[in-house]
Amino acid sequence: MRKKIGIVISIIALTGVSLSVANAQGLLRERIKERIKERRADSERKNDPTFFIMHQGITREYKVHLPSGYNKNTTFPLVIFLHGGGGSMQEVYKEGMDKMSDKHSFILAIPQGSGKKILGKTIGSWHSGNWSGWSTLNPGSSCCGYAGENNIDDVGFIAKMITEIKKNYAVDEKRIYATGISNGAMMSYRLACELSDTIAAAAPVAPPFVPEVCAQCPLPVSIIHTQGTADPCALYEGGTCDSCLGSKPIAAQSAKGMVNFWAKKNACSTEPTTIYKKGNAHCELYAQCQGGTEVEFCTIEGGGHTWPGGTQYLPASKIGPVSHDISFDQIWEFLQKHRLHS
Repeated sequence: MRKKIGIVISIIALTGVSLSVANAQGLLRERIKERIKERRADSERKNDPTFFIMHQGITREYKVHLPSGYNKNTTFPLVIFLHGGGGSMQEVYKEGMDKMSDKHSFILAIPQGSGKKILGKTIGSWHSGNWSGWSTLNPGSSCCGYAGENNIDDVGFIAKMITEIKKNYAVDEKRIYATGISNGAMMSYRLACELSDTIAAAAPVAPPFVPEVCAQCPLPVSIIHTQGTADPCALYEGGTCDSCLGSKPIAAQSAKGMVNFWAKKNACSTEPTTIYKKGNAHCELYAQCQGGTEVEFCTIEGGGHTWPGGTQYLPASKIGPVSHDISFDQIWEFLQKHRLHS
């Protein structure tokens, strides 16, 4: 252990950063913990089958995790998890969504975003669509990295993926849901809009904005939106983030503004009611919406750009803290009661 600590200290010294031995020990412990999580994720990932789809002349891939109680003679809900920008399918395991699949008995679909490969790992992104604020801040640039810049048809890819999963597994076609974080959250919004005849509800976590294409959403769709007030990448009150995790400057809509967009679009009742409160987290529900839909808004006071009840994948000083006052359990409680409208 002392030898490893010495190596860490030497490396830190070479970068011109001065840290105490105690800090070096903490850094080593955190790296060991992260490596254990990565190995667990790798193990889980290898147990789930990988599928390949040719779309738009590009080979796309996705994984499927079946709940422990899966039975082909009974239909199961399908949840599509969309990783964040710069991420990969492995995120789903780090955030424990495979365990949520087992716990709540839903099939979990895990598509991989497109992007360049670095050291054999795809730095994935989703073509989730633009917003005028982004275009103004980044003229001539399309949002969201490789996928946006190359006009990747992620909606078409995921539509094909859903069709294929329905052929291979016992899916309840009335209960197909999309969820994701950050860039993946915006993509879940886009799927809810452009596949509103397929997606029964969406659960975006920490999206910077609602893509403009959603203004043309043909059908009402149930939404549960979750966001932290200390998110440095998707500012809760809206505004401009100069850079987050290496991205271009982000102009964010306010979380309340995004939720109001859906409440108005779904013609919900005007006064929300608080339906969940624990610690720093609380959720408000807009009910009596068109087509039996609902809109729920979950706020995490002091929460960061993180998955509810998930992992602290980067230091809180960079992305804000994880909250364990709310988790996918609460999100699932909302999703599972909504079925595709007729």
